Amino acid sequence: MLKPVKMVKISVAGPKEYLATVSDILHKVNAVHIEDPTEEEYFKLGEPLEKASTISKSLVLLRSYLSHLKIDPEKVIPTRKYKASEVEKEIQNKLEQFQSEIGTRIEKLRELNERVKALEEELRIIEPLKVLGIPPKLLKGYKNLRCFVGFLKENPSERIREITSDFVIELKEFKNEYVGVVFVKKEFEEDVFRVLQEFGFKELPVPDVEDFEARIKDIEKEKATIEVEKKSLEAELEEIKKKELEFMLAMEEYLSIELDKSELPLKALTSKYAFVIVGYVPAKKFRKVKNEIESVTDGKVTVEKIEDKDDNPPTLLSNPKIVKDFETLTTTFAVPKYHEIDPTLFVSIFFPIFFGMMLGDVGYGLVVTLLSLYLKKLFRSEGMQKLLNIGVYVGIASIIFGLIYGECFGPFVHVAEHEGVTEVSWMPHFLTGVLTSIGLTAEKLHHMIAFDRIEAPNITLLLFITIVLGLAKIMFGFSLGFYNVYKEHGLKEAILEKGTWLFGMMAIACGIFGFVTNLVNEVPPLTTVNTFFMIGPVFLAIWLVLFLKAEIPKMGGIGVVLGIELLTWFGQTISYARLLAVGLSSVYIAYVINFMGIKMLPEKLGFIGVVIGVIVLIIGHIVNTLLGIMDPGIQSLRLHYVEFFTKFVEGGGKLFKPFGRIKRFIEE
Repeated sequence: MLKPVKMVKISVAGPKEYLATVSDILHKVNAVHIEDPTEEEYFKLGEPLEKASTISKSLVLLRSYLSHLKIDPEKVIPTRKYKASEVEKEIQNKLEQFQSEIGTRIEKLRELNERVKALEEELRIIEPLKVLGIPPKLLKGYKNLRCFVGFLKENPSERIREITSDFVIELKEFKNEYVGVVFVKKEFEEDVFRVLQEFGFKELPVPDVEDFEARIKDIEKEKATIEVEKKSLEAELEEIKKKELEFMLAMEEYLSIELDKSELPLKALTSKYAFVIVGYVPAKKFRKVKNEIESVTDGKVTVEKIEDKDDNPPTLLSNPKIVKDFETLTTTFAVPKYHEIDPTLFVSIFFPIFFGMMLGDVGYGLVVTLLSLYLKKLFRSEGMQKLLNIGVYVGIASIIFGLIYGECFGPFVHVAEHEGVTEVSWMPHFLTGVLTSIGLTAEKLHHMIAFDRIEAPNITLLLFITIVLGLAKIMFGFSLGFYNVYKEHGLKEAILEKGTWLFGMMAIACGIFGFVTNLVNEVPPLTTVNTFFMIGPVFLAIWLVLFLKAEIPKMGGIGVVLGIELLTWFGQTISYARLLAVGLSSVYIAYVINFMGIKMLPEKLGFIGVVIGVIVLIIGHIVNTLLGIMDPGIQSLRLHYVEFFTKFVEGGGKLFKPFGRIKRFIEE
């Protein structure tokens, strides 16, 4: 679980005529990650099998139908599976049937849509011409006159009059500009045109119609008829979709598989008579793959292990289901190298805890959980399912911490001391009265249900807890980094590269614990010597010696480097205080929303205040919920990516992608 699955590098080699058979077997076992080959003197990249072109054309055609019908395979839950032989037998007939039933309707819809666009373009031209109030036949067809019809930004009459006084112009306002017509003699055509261009003239073609109003009515009528026809075609396509949905997806899956298999030679090296495929297989599946290929080919094709000291196997993360959901967060940062520790387990533990510590509210946590469960029904892709599962986990963590803090859409009850008087900050009077009638005061309830994180002593305690958590997490990260370097480069490099910082962090930890110890004992925090202050310099000295040996040869400016490095790790430790700060900001926002909506507005404005208060509560808590999802999520990721992963995850690995696929609509 903490290490990727052990891989074995293999070669698959045999006579070229067995390549198609091997392709079928490899796709079926779905366990071999095939490497991209490099051409050699006697071996060249193979060519796709002859059937690849035909399969590709059929697949493109089928996917075009699926796309038009808005079918997303990820969102379809199969109710049955089809045999590959059944699909293969029917595929050609079905494609011809779909071309007749779906293709012709899609083509007809395309023609109707194009006709609608043409009608709308005609309408765009006719509507401004109609505003002029001039019959179409009077706007064209003159021998001695030039008629300019179009849009203008301003009235050009004065400028035209400088050319000739013998002209006629008619302007009407239309959508923040003018639509107009200008009649001039042919001899002034060019000069007048130049003037019109100065005024932003855009010519409108005059259509061959008898009457603008009548044509507009005809266009609207034709559009309505087309709309009815389109709805009928779409309804017919929807019926076909319901009837053929799963078989279409089975066909798509079958064709995709066959295309994969027919294109496998592109990842093989071939000569005139032989082929070689190189890849990786999980060690526990090597024997199965070898036996499967060699038994089917009667030993003509062999599978052998390859010993390669410089190989870089792909990474196959191995985690149980709940932990596996968090692989998305790990690989978003980087894919761990094959020899590195997989951090996903630690993310699955600490990410929900950090999120819950910050949000820590039963109400908000319940909203996050229910929203994630609802969205899981809408988004069926594997990636979204994993992210929404994480949403469920962090929602539950928020509910647990909410019970600890005693918060449900803000603090359920908070008691504040003001000028010696104890007062309930936002609890409504009617609820206070109910509690009093049963002998339970707000103060008693407050101390019964909650660890109130906005009380001063509790804030101090939580701050100390977050700092200790930061110290422990960073030191743990360096310990994991120590292991990674030890496995790859040996003990000496591990001590110099990661052990150095472990001693440095222990020195910082002693300084922080010594400071806190003196504060608790109410003695001068910096000048009073205690055990931690005595041990700290020892760790600091060890760190300094290791640092000088490991880092200084690589860089100059000893004093600057020492100062920057110490400040970096101290700053990252203090960075964990955001677990407290972000949580408190959410609490205080909720506190203000509740105070305004439940206490202040109703008391001051009566019934109107109640209405406004309800609106404030709804809108305020929706906004705070969104902030409560985004901010804790981002800060939790930051604490992992920056303060934790950088200590031991180098990244740069490649994910294991086996040749094959999990079949959803085709029987194995």
